[in-house]
Amino acid sequence: MVRNRNGWGGAALLGTSLMLAACGSVSAEPPRPLQAPALLQPEAQSPRDPAKPKGYNLLSMGALTQAIQQGREIHYILPIHYTDGTIYNPATGTDDKVRLRSYGDKFLAPTILMQPGQTVRISLLNQLDPEPNCNIDPSTGKPWPTNHPHCFNNTNLHSHGLWVSPTGNSDNVLLNIEPGVNFQYEYNVPEDHPAGTFWYHPHKHGSTAMQVGSGMAGALVIKGERPPTEQSNGDLDTLLQPVLANADYGGQVMLIQQIPYACFDDKGQIIKDKAKRWVCPDGKIGQVKDFDAQFDFRAWGESGRYTMFNGTVRPQMAAKPGQLYRWRLIHAGVEETINLRIRKIGNVARVASLLKSVKEQEQEVLRACTGADVTQYEVATDGLTRPSVYAKSVNNLQPGYRSDILFVLPEAGRYCVYDDSDGKDQVAGEDNAKIIGFIDAVGTDKVPDTTKFVQDKLLEGAARLTGPVRDTVTADINDGLKLTKYVPHATITDAEIAKWKQPDVNIQFNLIGSTATSPAQFLINGKEYDPEVVNQTLILGTAQQWVLSSLNVSHPFHIHVNPFQIVSIVDKVTKKEVTDGIYAGMKGTWKDTLITATNVEITLRTRYNRYIGEYVLHCHILDHEDQGMMQNVQIVLPDGEGKPMPQGHH
Repeated sequence: MVRNRNGWGGAALLGTSLMLAACGSVSAEPPRPLQAPALLQPEAQSPRDPAKPKGYNLLSMGALTQAIQQGREIHYILPIHYTDGTIYNPATGTDDKVRLRSYGDKFLAPTILMQPGQTVRISLLNQLDPEPNCNIDPSTGKPWPTNHPHCFNNTNLHSHGLWVSPTGNSDNVLLNIEPGVNFQYEYNVPEDHPAGTFWYHPHKHGSTAMQVGSGMAGALVIKGERPPTEQSNGDLDTLLQPVLANADYGGQVMLIQQIPYACFDDKGQIIKDKAKRWVCPDGKIGQVKDFDAQFDFRAWGESGRYTMFNGTVRPQMAAKPGQLYRWRLIHAGVEETINLRIRKIGNVARVASLLKSVKEQEQEVLRACTGADVTQYEVATDGLTRPSVYAKSVNNLQPGYRSDILFVLPEAGRYCVYDDSDGKDQVAGEDNAKIIGFIDAVGTDKVPDTTKFVQDKLLEGAARLTGPVRDTVTADINDGLKLTKYVPHATITDAEIAKWKQPDVNIQFNLIGSTATSPAQFLINGKEYDPEVVNQTLILGTAQQWVLSSLNVSHPFHIHVNPFQIVSIVDKVTKKEVTDGIYAGMKGTWKDTLITATNVEITLRTRYNRYIGEYVLHCHILDHEDQGMMQNVQIVLPDGEGKPMPQGHH
């Protein structure tokens, strides 16, 4: 668990929440109860200090204060600075001292709550250390190339997945906020914005991986209070919240992070043991500061570092059998795939107390996690409600993914939550099976049929509706757990694509390996990122089809502003649709991030509604993005003939 000078990194929840107090150690390890991220608290007063009215319109200030009181406007303050604390290391059974960049006063970033129709202001305060001349390569005295990561304390803010403007002081990732600079973001969340699970993190090209890898990432939840009507779809929250055991929004967050902290010797080299695993001797403090060493594609597998839930390494969680829980899973890591599985522990005595190697981690899974699987009932992907509930035992989570799942523990006992390696990791080629955490279920209830249990709970939620819409939702739930009245976007049909006659947009990832004389190149459509070039110009009000592929190494495609709907995933060789494995249940769903494996070609569709301006698409392996796997995109107005209106750039 990450701990700092202000105590544990999060507030414990009460009642029957899964984020409860300690359940007791499941092994010889010290107890580390999972904590929910604290909710970021809004400023009680107007962002403009009433005690210092000089320079402000007093009438506007009064109106703003009233808007805040009425909930139509909210203001958060989000400082960024270094925080000292500790992270538990299962290889040694002790806590490593660390010093990491963080949001707020704790390592575990606070959860930000928003509502449709709100104006949300976030004052970002960059209090990181100055980096004079960070743009200059000290070995040559010349500026660093664009795609050579540098200036690691320059930052900005990205609201990943939000459907808001990408320009000005909204979700503008082309800004550069240097140390000592404060900047206020303003998100005008539209009234029709989908409720769901999103997240926030820095997105300054060249420093993104270093900062997210240092822990700068937090949950962003859009609360939903709109029930469906005969004329309109509604928020899934209105169906689920009344029947959940963990109904608190903050307590549903499960932030997944991988912090590649290392300790360095006097020559600036990472300190390692004989097995090349990173170690932090007494007196040394772990940091994230050497991009080349800590974000090498082999580094995570060799490091011995551990995936964390809510800032906690191998946390222990308390729950009750026979209760319905919701997890808002957010993969806020930089590059490692997580194949999340929940399974009853066959023999608690086979849980290890120390894990000194990757092999020992895998053996612990094989020895201990031998009981029945707990089915995960996925209700939303990347914050957007699915057309129907999808049941799975292994949940493939790529960097940037969100997966909202429901589950019920069928009986009392101890369960392991683990990363099922399922072969080799997408990026590093490392076998990464390891236990991430434990659930201790205490109670007498038993659930012989978890699918029927989930169905009954959904029907219980639907019974709170009135009139014909209640009958519609009830019939859908009885017909294969459909969620038709909660899907936020209408399907993009063949006719809609044909209407606009836009050519397909082709995106091809390619990683050219490094040699002794040539560095690696991270390419999209054969080119590295150029901040002065707009690669894709799209027309407001139209819909379009995109085709994704990857020449070598799988890459998670992410695009800002407008989500996409998955039309087909086709094997390049057989030309048959792929509907299993990591793509099982994905066809027809809406997402904003999608792994593009080397053996498939993926067809997507998207609409360009409401917002114009410039933003980006990129690989969400963030060190790939920092090294050039990104493109600039702009949406422009049409001219009188429906063609793109000419735009200036920069």
